[in-house]
Amino acid sequence: MVSEPPATTSTTTIAEFLAPPGETDEESVDVPEVDNRPVYQGFEAGLREHSSLVAMTRGDTEVYAAPGDEEPLVTMPATTILNTVTVLTVVGEPIDGWAEVMLPIRPNGSTGWIRVDDVELYLVQGKIVIDLSDKRLTYSVDGEELITSTIAIGTNQNSTPTGIFFVTDSVTLRNPDSLWGPHALGISARSDTITEFNGGDGIIGIHGTSNPSSIGRAVSLGCIRLPNDLITELHTMVPLGTPVEIRA
Repeated sequence: MVSEPPATTSTTTIAEFLAPPGETDEESVDVPEVDNRPVYQGFEAGLREHSSLVAMTRGDTEVYAAPGDEEPLVTMPATTILNTVTVLTVVGEPIDGWAEVMLPIRPNGSTGWIRVDDVELYLVQGKIVIDLSDKRLTYSVDGEELITSTIAIGTNQNSTPTGIFFVTDSVTLRNPDSLWGPHALGISARSDTITEFNGGDGIIGIHGTSNPSSIGRAVSLGCIRLPNDLITELHTMVPLGTPVEIRA
């Protein structure tokens, strides 16, 4: 994530700022589980309005440019840079044992194809919508708005990218008073201007802040800032793979 980092050396990685699972007294600090999500039982039976299909990897997963290709386009690692199991949001309906998935890589909007047998499929019901012009975030489940808030966004020099993305990580910061606040959601978006940041490739995130006065302003390096109480709610509620739409 690329909003207001703590002072670090160039070798520091984002994962070093994370609290190990169970280290704090909060009940919601661990990465959300996905095995209690509704299991996918076929497109017609399971996928409905306001729901999305997500693929949870079982290990390093080969991604192909087209179904049936012999050589993979890229291999997605089993875990992300933030030590979360890798998930990929599915585009449309699986076909003949293959599923097209959104990829958390450059360029933004990249997709590829995976073998359904290589992953576990599950459903999520919610969606995050970020409106940059209104500086507002809304999290809805089954069409009902559960969280809505004014946010801080990227500056003109380091703007927040627009498009359709998904939640890749949900983590707790080692220091809840950090510049990133107590929690952060990593998303599949990448900064258009920052290509390397604390060991990552300019990952865009949704996180809290130690500067509440920044909410409602265009001041970040591209990330979305929320009040700390609301990022804590999102961290607790939002499953990995949840779609994130960022509108201009």
